[in-house]
Amino acid sequence: MAKGYMLNAVAQVFFSFFLVLFFIASIVMLISIATVTLVVKLSALDLLQLYLYLLPGTIFFIIPITFFGACVIGLARLSYDHELLVFFSLGVAPKQLVKAFLPLCVVVSAILLVFSLILVPASKSAYYSFLRDKKERVDVNIQAGEFGQKLGDWLVYVGKSKNGVFSDLVLFSHKGLVTESFIIAKEGRIRNQQGLFELELDHGNAYFAAKDQIRKVHFKELILKNRPVFSARSNSAYLHGHDYVSYWKKAFGAHPDKNQQRRFTQAVLVALFPLASLFLIPLFGIANPRYAKNLSYIYVLVAVGLYFLIMHIISQDAPLVGTIALPLLWMLGSYALYRRVVVRFY
Repeated sequence: MAKGYMLNAVAQVFFSFFLVLFFIASIVMLISIATVTLVVKLSALDLLQLYLYLLPGTIFFIIPITFFGACVIGLARLSYDHELLVFFSLGVAPKQLVKAFLPLCVVVSAILLVFSLILVPASKSAYYSFLRDKKERVDVNIQAGEFGQKLGDWLVYVGKSKNGVFSDLVLFSHKGLVTESFIIAKEGRIRNQQGLFELELDHGNAYFAAKDQIRKVHFKELILKNRPVFSARSNSAYLHGHDYVSYWKKAFGAHPDKNQQRRFTQAVLVALFPLASLFLIPLFGIANPRYAKNLSYIYVLVAVGLYFLIMHIISQDAPLVGTIALPLLWMLGSYALYRRVVVRFY
């Protein structure tokens, strides 16, 4: 009865937290997806497909944070509503609360491991493969008479467009405050060569400004080659078929891929966060409402921030060792604090 009542209080907090974070993350995802439409034409179904590809990675990071926060805050609400004191007076010990949360933490961490090692790599591979396929098959989205259009590193303005031939083109590009390029051409055409966009310009002038010098070049024909912005990460590790073992094997061996090691470490450490933080739940959630203030929100933010900061540092400097050491040390440290602060008084 007490276990069901406690888990019900946790569930109420979890779903409210999850919906808020999911809504915020969805907006961020839609903004990132919208940047693709600056270069390539995408239908509403294409946008929905890209959103679904990004969904597993977003849920993977939301679940451990919301689960841990819901457990702590839900337990803290019972403490400050004097309901946990009733449980303790009826003989419920803190270790029974830990036993109630243990199977839940194991299940959540197991689900997150499936997300991190299988679903997230597969969805990322599908996302970039989809963009790569679109990039190779569709035309760029350049409209006549519109400002702010971009092709690679160039801002492009087109006066007229007819049958794939552009007239009165103006192009501008700059790298920082050092180099600026300005091109005017009477006509131009855009060709897609397997994702490499060629802009063929006829009869125009190009101006190149660097430091205190300006150079002018008159041309009859000029070809600019550009890759779309979203292909910058095209050299990321792709997952071929369903060979997850080969995908993660790059993180190990005599000559491991450092980026893959970092991905593997972060994937495992995020997944193990709920289980490693098992003893922090009663440590932060159990309190005497007479003498203590409810600081559970602050405790959750500090614990999550500290764990993810250490995870980031370890994934850069000692990835494989840290994959084992961080969850183990985190759990042992939280257990020591739990014994000292909770078991000692309750």
